[in-house]
Amino acid sequence: MINFLTIVTWLFILGLVYFNLFDIIPDAIIMGVYPYVLFISLMLVISTVILRFIENTLVVNITKAIFIATSIFIFFTFVQIWRNVHLLNNYQEDRSTYMDQLMQITRERTYTDVDMNDKQVSISKLIEANIGIPLTYRNTASLFNDSKEIFNEIIKEIDKAQHHIHMEFFIVRDDHIGNKIKDLLKQKAQEGVEVRFLYDGLGGHRLSKSFRKELQETGVEVAAYDGVATSILKGKLNHRNHRKVVVIDGKVAMTGGVNLGDEYLNRDENIGNWEDALIKLEGEAVHWLQKVFLGDWYYATKKKLLLEDYFPEMKIDDTLPVQVVTSGYDTHWNEISQTYFSMITSAQESVYIATPYLILTDSMLKALETTALRGVNVNIVVPRKPDWFIVGWANSSYFSKLLKSGVNIYQYDNGFLHAKALMVDNKILTIGSANLNTRSMHLDYELNTVIYDEKLSQEMLTEFKDYIDKSIEITLDHYKNPPISQRTKELIGRLVVPIT
Repeated sequence: MINFLTIVTWLFILGLVYFNLFDIIPDAIIMGVYPYVLFISLMLVISTVILRFIENTLVVNITKAIFIATSIFIFFTFVQIWRNVHLLNNYQEDRSTYMDQLMQITRERTYTDVDMNDKQVSISKLIEANIGIPLTYRNTASLFNDSKEIFNEIIKEIDKAQHHIHMEFFIVRDDHIGNKIKDLLKQKAQEGVEVRFLYDGLGGHRLSKSFRKELQETGVEVAAYDGVATSILKGKLNHRNHRKVVVIDGKVAMTGGVNLGDEYLNRDENIGNWEDALIKLEGEAVHWLQKVFLGDWYYATKKKLLLEDYFPEMKIDDTLPVQVVTSGYDTHWNEISQTYFSMITSAQESVYIATPYLILTDSMLKALETTALRGVNVNIVVPRKPDWFIVGWANSSYFSKLLKSGVNIYQYDNGFLHAKALMVDNKILTIGSANLNTRSMHLDYELNTVIYDEKLSQEMLTEFKDYIDKSIEITLDHYKNPPISQRTKELIGRLVVPIT
């Protein structure tokens, strides 16, 4: 029997390690290793209880064996994460070389004088300085918020494809909508259209072999972005490709929050109505979405695609400033987080945010509080019923501080709100795959579009108002004397913040 006091001592030491990891280890490592440290802490607590109160020798030996095996696995993972961080420079150089090659075959951008205020210019310069993606001008954009309309638009554009279809999603399911898209891709491949289909290895881990085989047999190229086993061996289980991109013939691109699954079409009885958002683009910005896809495809397949046909010349007379912003574990710049932060702190009149996950860093929390205290009308809409109960506990743990600073908080009560949108002063809008949470800001690979346009922002404002009309407003009265159960839930929610 292990001495009980020894175990308690180790728990205290582990607690000290938690506090000091943030100072002695780079953020890239701590964000990657935290889930494993949290898991081993739980294993330690469970082992302590078992070894303290159960005297059965077999149970004790099994517990010890499991704990030792878990410790070895986590130590191996920690070493891999450490190596990954130090190998990133080589990976970045390789990827950068490929992106430079793509740049060389891209048509010259058409610069247009656009009347943009200082705030818009500063945000666009921040994005370009971080990731090298400049502001594009010759574009048109359409906003879709109804789930059925979103998928109808995706299907319509796929059906029109003549040269190539490039698709990547975080989640792909072998269900009604998944099979409908699969059959359409098979048909297009048989017509001679190049089709490439990329999905995240963890998000699509339930995808059947027959689903992939059917696509491949008709000529569709299918690839997974780090499968489960590969992710474990590489120490990358905690870093997922969360992007959602569809590029048709290099001329039309769509991105937003939806994945390929029936729940996104209100077919899950437990979820009900599903609210999401999608942006459809035509013009110069499409080339940048194409480059993001080709970069991800290269990571998954090691195949470089360097054809001018993927970047056709387009004649767009309309002027619409659009910028693509990406972020991921491989840069450490937290580009989308910086974009959100800059947009919020630059606001003079209003901020509207829709997100299913409200997991805030100290800097983001301060940005929202300070902006509201300046008299800006700050509104945040989150789901009343989250897709995972503990996320709801984590979300609500930030409510009290936000409410005290004057932020308006609403819980959407007409199904599940999955849209990821942020709008400032009804003039700057960003929509994409990134939630306002730890995973999107620090761990996963994300993609958003930033649109500097008052007309499209007004369209999104209508949707925000509809979200709010279908929500329950949370006020400070809810937090005057919160029950112990509520405080306990929020405390537990905070423990899983780094992995949500």
